Amino acid sequence: MTYEGITADSLFLLAENRFQNSKSYYEEHKPAIRQGVIEPLRHLAADLAPAVLAIDPLLVVDPMKNGCVSRVRRDTRFTLDKCLYRENMWVAFLRDKRAWDYCLPAFYVDFSIQRVEYGVGFYSAEPAVMQLLRRHAQEQPQVFLKALRRAQRAGFPLSGQPYARPRSTEETPALLRPLYDCRNVELSRTAGPEMMADPALPERLVAEFEALAPIYRLLIAAVEEHHRLKG
Repeated sequence: MTYEGITADSLFLLAENRFQNSKSYYEEHKPAIRQGVIEPLRHLAADLAPAVLAIDPLLVVDPMKNGCVSRVRRDTRFTLDKCLYRENMWVAFLRDKRAWDYCLPAFYVDFSIQRVEYGVGFYSAEPAVMQLLRRHAQEQPQVFLKALRRAQRAGFPLSGQPYARPRSTEETPALLRPLYDCRNVELSRTAGPEMMADPALPERLVAEFEALAPIYRLLIAAVEEHHRLKG
């Protein structure tokens, strides 16, 4: 089957389930959540799989593995927020987490009743990987600028969590400054929650993920070099 959309009613049910924070409420509404949210997300992952594998054959696309499709039930063991259920859900494509001992860049779509966010995120990048990215950008500025211009034309500016003090200089091209001035990397867009109801969502995401493919490949190249150096 293919993606047919996630309705506003299903998004409201997710939000209400989090608000109720009740196992009995969840069990009562579990079939509706599965039918209205979980199954459509698995179909979305399947529809996107060929395109993301063409970008990186090592990305995990099985919706049952690697956190590809999020669970409604939250893991509360390592967080101060002990709410049992989430109202935001996602599809995320990254390499097998078991094979790496640090964060990896990922293509993702994250949504709730409030908004949709999607793109490429590298949110817990190792400082050593960021140093390699900066070195690569210094060695191949035109390659990075070409990749970033393509992403920007598609609506995905480069951003991240800034350092207290900027590390770029007046000579650093404006497009590259976030790479120097931030401790992680994000290229994302936001949209209204009605985006999730569109059956044409897979086609839209394929086009936009392809626009992000060049910068993703530069990110993963730095990760791979760091992995080799750690040996």
